Amino acid sequence: MKKWISLLLPTLVWGQSYHEIIDSLNHSLTVQSAQQMQKAAYENAKMTEGKNYPTIDATLSAIRFQETPSVTFYSPTAQTAPMGTKNHTEGALSITYPLFSGFSISALNEKAAIEHEKAGLAVSDLKRNLYLNATQLYATVISSDSTIQAHLEAKKAMEDAHAKAKGFYDHGLLAPAELYAIEAKQHSVEAKLSQAKNHKRQALNQLSYLTHSNIKEATPFTDTLATPSHDELLNIALGEREDLKALAKGLNLAQSDITLAKSRYYPNIALIGAIKHQGNTLELGGDGYSNANKSYAGAAASWNLFNGMSDSHAIQAAQAQKLSAQLIYEDYKNKVTMEIDNAYEELGTLESMLFSAQMEVKSAQEYTHLTRGRFENKLASADELSRSIADLSAVKAKEAMLKSDLFTQKAALWLLGGLKVYEEKVLKKN
Repeated sequence: MKKWISLLLPTLVWGQSYHEIIDSLNHSLTVQSAQQMQKAAYENAKMTEGKNYPTIDATLSAIRFQETPSVTFYSPTAQTAPMGTKNHTEGALSITYPLFSGFSISALNEKAAIEHEKAGLAVSDLKRNLYLNATQLYATVISSDSTIQAHLEAKKAMEDAHAKAKGFYDHGLLAPAELYAIEAKQHSVEAKLSQAKNHKRQALNQLSYLTHSNIKEATPFTDTLATPSHDELLNIALGEREDLKALAKGLNLAQSDITLAKSRYYPNIALIGAIKHQGNTLELGGDGYSNANKSYAGAAASWNLFNGMSDSHAIQAAQAQKLSAQLIYEDYKNKVTMEIDNAYEELGTLESMLFSAQMEVKSAQEYTHLTRGRFENKLASADELSRSIADLSAVKAKEAMLKSDLFTQKAALWLLGGLKVYEEKVLKKN
């Protein structure tokens, strides 16, 4: 239906809702970039898993010696006998299986898997921060619309007041100073109107940049967001916040680094084998001097016995990094708690300020109505009337801004709990 109406009325501009703007962030270039990093981490994890399997290699070589291989016998005089031909070819299909690596392979696999999980958490945390930024910009657009409307109403009231004042002035009933005062207020309202429109355009430009789309308008929100209890939100945040989970994964990564460092204390053991043939042609049928089949099977082991204590220092460094990661994690939990505490303090302040602003609007409306009547009966000056109109416009703009701030703060509270709870309680609420 919306599509057909827009075709019939091409000049009509449809605004995007809050949910539509948030949804469009999932297609932003920033999110797409993070998703590609997540994909790279996934492929890297799959690549590391390949270390659990045997490696199979095929080789083929063909060389020509400058001289025919020979051996010299002394019995008792020196006698030389050929030991091969100038042409020599070898072909092999070899297999190597890591039987034991001091747990380094399992540690590498675990580390790569954790990196993939961290990349996924990074995508979610990026979205969470983008949602918060977009929420603030969206609220700015909506409050700007209300501010613009308030200034337009003030401009109309100023024009009516100026017309009456001009009539009084033309009949010598009003001093020039009073007429100039109301004209000055007119220009002041127009300047504030221009400023509000500029703020709106800037916010829309930023939203368009964030969403990688062209957003021209935004539809007003209905502030029906519930407010979670402090303890409920804190428990959710400490258990579900993507950035906290990523830091916890960092602890697991640090443990994997310790395991990798300790793996140097153990020997590396591998099973090896090959199907190998040699000859003087590519048929690999032998050269008439030695056997053509040189296949083998066996085991290989290597063990570093001393390397200047570097392994010990590597373990100590990994342990220190784990302790550092643990301290950072605990500090970040305290930071999240502090942010939530402050967010609730701000919410209470905004609710109080909004109630005060609503009372101011009611008072200003009555005072402006009273002043207009007194002015028409020559009981109030034009300056007093213009001031009352400007004051009413200002408190209406203040009320609109506080409403948008309150909406932003409620959405921010859910975002402080993590992306998952925000999607459940805010985006999927309707």
